[in-house]
Amino acid sequence: MQKRICFFVGNMGLGGIGKLTLHLVEEFVKKGIMVDLFLYKDDGEYMDQIPKEVRIFVHGGSYLGRMVRYISYLNKEKPMVSISSRQRQDILNVIGCLISYRKVQPVISIHTNVSAENKEQIGVRKKSIFIEILSKLLYKVPNKFIAVSKGVADDFAKWANVKRTEVEVIYNPVYKPYTELRDVQIPLTYEQLLREDKKYIIGVGRLTKAKDFFTLIKSYHIVKQKMDVALIILGEGPLRKELENLITELNLEKDVFLLGFVHNPQYYIRRASAFVLSSIWEGFGNVIVEAMGVGTPIISTNCPSGPAEILEDGKYGKLVSVGNLQEMANAMIDTLSTPHNPDVLIERAKDFYTEKIAQEYLDYIFEENP
Repeated sequence: MQKRICFFVGNMGLGGIGKLTLHLVEEFVKKGIMVDLFLYKDDGEYMDQIPKEVRIFVHGGSYLGRMVRYISYLNKEKPMVSISSRQRQDILNVIGCLISYRKVQPVISIHTNVSAENKEQIGVRKKSIFIEILSKLLYKVPNKFIAVSKGVADDFAKWANVKRTEVEVIYNPVYKPYTELRDVQIPLTYEQLLREDKKYIIGVGRLTKAKDFFTLIKSYHIVKQKMDVALIILGEGPLRKELENLITELNLEKDVFLLGFVHNPQYYIRRASAFVLSSIWEGFGNVIVEAMGVGTPIISTNCPSGPAEILEDGKYGKLVSVGNLQEMANAMIDTLSTPHNPDVLIERAKDFYTEKIAQEYLDYIFEENP
């Protein structure tokens, strides 16, 4: 009997979960697994990259309506496994698998430090308290848990009050050989900036509080006083205006460039003199592996939970304290002044090869369903 897997995600939009889902879907299809996507919306930056073999089910509407349609999907289409990656989808996933008369195994994929994320959301939305309580109860149901780093696994087990041994750690499938990068249309404004002899530092991520690009820009301001180097930030998000105001306040309009979301960040990362991750917290840190994959030297905050694991506590890049401007600036100056061996970084990136990680997923989720 051919195996079928369902991915229960909101959409295929921006962010690590959308890209992770795409990578897993692509690899599963290559391995002959039948794959379904159960979405709330048929949109997102990665929708047009989904393999044609994948069936897509789109069901919006109310929370209750989604539940009814999800249970109907499980009963009719009979996937063996359904993977969800966010608390609200986790709730529907677990309840749906319990109510469905088909034997479907829910798999909960944990991508972030849930204690930190929930603390922030509860301060904004009262509904988040109810979601947190309900999800904790449902996580007691016999589920399979996959965490994207050891730190995330430790945090989740403590927060959800489940045994740490019940949480499997499988790193994100990030690395693909970038021997031939796709052509990228560079805005004319930045052609001069991106000429071969111009040095620049790069940061990549959503413009949100968690990514803390404020610290990166302020640290860069220190570096700029000593070195002729630019700063590029790739990504879009709700804090763009505040970041633009900071850039203006520091008189860095000709030096710092917010380029928004780009489909192929590796092109920019490969040509950068250094990559910096300034996050307050991460689940894993996909973009660190992407930088490794093109041999660009890395500076990262030692935030919970993934960066130190990827960099092996500083073996493959510099780790600095969260929010420490001077420490980050010193690390950037040192990195820009010191030669590095890109081959060492590329070799480390292969530990996160998409084909390898996809097989680890399959081995775990089907270990009792040969």
